[in-house]
Amino acid sequence: MININNLTKKFGKTVILDQLNLDIKKGERIALVGQNGAGKTTLIRILLGHYLHEGDVSVFGTDPRNNRIEVLDRIGFVPQLPPPIQMTVEELTAFSAGTSQKSSRKKIQEYAANLGLDIIENGKKTFQKLSGGMKQKLLIALALAREPDILIMDEPAANLDPQGRQAFLLYLMEKMKDTTMLLSSHRVDEVLSLITRIIELDFGHIVQDEQVETGETARQMLDCQITFISPNEATGRVMESWRFQPINGSRLDYKGQFLGADKLRFMTELSHFANNIKRLNIN
Repeated sequence: MININNLTKKFGKTVILDQLNLDIKKGERIALVGQNGAGKTTLIRILLGHYLHEGDVSVFGTDPRNNRIEVLDRIGFVPQLPPPIQMTVEELTAFSAGTSQKSSRKKIQEYAANLGLDIIENGKKTFQKLSGGMKQKLLIALALAREPDILIMDEPAANLDPQGRQAFLLYLMEKMKDTTMLLSSHRVDEVLSLITRIIELDFGHIVQDEQVETGETARQMLDCQITFISPNEATGRVMESWRFQPINGSRLDYKGQFLGADKLRFMTELSHFANNIKRLNIN
């Protein structure tokens, strides 16, 4: 589906990608990891046909630079940084629906609603006036509504709240099993539940390329009950962000659910309050 041979990209005298060779098959879900400057975003932009380069790049059997309309019609893309779009949410929705054969305003509205964004309610707002999380949800909805053959995301869930992130990850795992995914991230643990392969870039070279075992636990909703030693505003905010409910109005006892894929993130947030946790049960 994606074939790259001897790809080299320079900006001035600086080599960003150096003689890169890579093949990605249909249905693979790849974590593209590496530090800033490793070449991740440059590689993505080349696949989208943005840059001239040395070497050969083929997407769907064609050159993405010379056949951008054909290629982009089959790709969903979510950038790390929202572009400075001046259109309203309503205008952007209509524009995006008109650029894809499979997309529609109704589909975009449905995907956005599942992530927690009401497009109709926010339709008159300009994209620039939305919060970072709302921008991310809208961009994800625009990409998913295209029903793409390839989904490319740069730091895909960076600005999502826990509930929006869970809905997003669950959808990708359950509804897009046959979609080829390229997920660029600084941290592999954030996308580990989704992926089948890890590719790490460093100074324009592939330094790691490994297959990943996948399991059902990532797709399950886990029940959790937690008891704190003393009430605390910070712990209360964390519980609220994960939509946990106080038990019998208590500020010490909470219960809720989270996606198995989010267990590491959940435990990482709780680790800041380890000295204030009396009991923690996860089933």
